[in-house]
Amino acid sequence: MQQREHAADLLDLLRTGPFEAALDCAVRASGLSLERIRHRLAERGVEVSVTTLSYWRRGRSRPERPRSRQAVRLLEELLGVPTDGLVSLLGPRRPRGRWVNRDSEVLETAHLWREFVSLPELLAELGSTDDGLLRVAAHDSYALDAQGAGTRLTTRLTLKATRDGVDRCVVVLRGEDPDRALPEFADVRNARLGRLRSDRSVPLVVAELFLDRTLSEGGTTLIEYTLRFPENGRRAEECGRGFPAPALLYTLEVAFHPDAVPVRCRSCFSTAVTGEPVTGEPVWISAAGRVHAVFENPGPGFRSLRWEWS
Repeated sequence: MQQREHAADLLDLLRTGPFEAALDCAVRASGLSLERIRHRLAERGVEVSVTTLSYWRRGRSRPERPRSRQAVRLLEELLGVPTDGLVSLLGPRRPRGRWVNRDSEVLETAHLWREFVSLPELLAELGSTDDGLLRVAAHDSYALDAQGAGTRLTTRLTLKATRDGVDRCVVVLRGEDPDRALPEFADVRNARLGRLRSDRSVPLVVAELFLDRTLSEGGTTLIEYTLRFPENGRRAEECGRGFPAPALLYTLEVAFHPDAVPVRCRSCFSTAVTGEPVTGEPVWISAAGRVHAVFENPGPGFRSLRWEWS
């Protein structure tokens, strides 16, 4: 009965739009989960993550690229929508450029972390690659010791739920020294530490933080945690954060020890965590050995501070 009602609503939405409402109704009418839809698309040679499908469905992003539109045409077939029923609601492709249409992009996790082949398996062990949270704003504060190795990273995140029933935040962490013990979580606020999965050869850590309350779609929360690094680590040359989807603000502070201050520093953007920077602007190092960068409206990709010791 409910599926028939969705089918009736779908006919109206295919005439009037918007795209996200029609797609959402088509998914409901089909009775298929997003994971099942993703699997069927993959069987036809089109890879689209559950996160991206969820963002399309909720209007957070729109399929603009040719492969994305190809996926929409396959969605029409899978969901029993008339040919061009969904594609026609997208209209013509919008112009693209450095500042144009940035909010329509969602970067696949596999691309953002593309050199870390063990990451998909680590995420799968936690049950899902999508925690249903949008990183609205992030603030990282990184401190280094007299040898130039990281000692502490304090993170504050402003999070917004993209669906109902969100109760955890999944965190991906990358280290630089496989011979060093993994960092420990401390001072977790508004959440509690859940499962940890790691690949010591990278090193790479995936952690889940259970929120103090379950969020409905549009609900927000603030969480904070500190990572404490063991002593005798390798000299660090970078600190940053990857964003799979657009955010409002990212603030990054780095405090160097007075006995180990780099000769130069720059703020960088790259399309992947280990990618070469697309841009790099010089950043002033204060007399106290501190630097910071403020990234307003960061689009998908990796924002960081990188420095040189000599």
